[in-house]
Amino acid sequence: MKMIKRYAGILMMLTLLVGFTSCEDDEDIYDDLMGRTWVGDLGFGYDDDPIESGIRLDGNGLGIDYQVFDYDGKPAGELPFQWGVEYGTLYLDYGRDFALREIRGVCVRGRYLQGDLYIDGRYIAYIELQMQ
Repeated sequence: MKMIKRYAGILMMLTLLVGFTSCEDDEDIYDDLMGRTWVGDLGFGYDDDPIESGIRLDGNGLGIDYQVFDYDGKPAGELPFQWGVEYGTLYLDYGRDFALREIRGVCVRGRYLQGDLYIDGRYIAYIELQMQ
């Protein structure tokens, strides 16, 4: 009897471990992101001149980044990009002029998109984008 309880406990712990490895599966993340605009810092600009991104993710795997200078609120421009979700990572490919951006461990909670920002494979920071 003790052996059964022990194995049941181990099985329950393994089930919980597997269940909490990611916030959502790729299809759920894709559905939560698509057709919305998410605003926050994606690592464009410099410390003196930060640029806030407002990324619109469309269902065809394409998007537009509406960028604005934080310090004066003036538009910095619009950047088209391709996007996709694989294994819990959101990929933002702005083309050859910009490094690939990845948000790893993507989790959508209410009006917030959260995850770790990587630029060209290098960890930058934990970020949180807000849905507009």
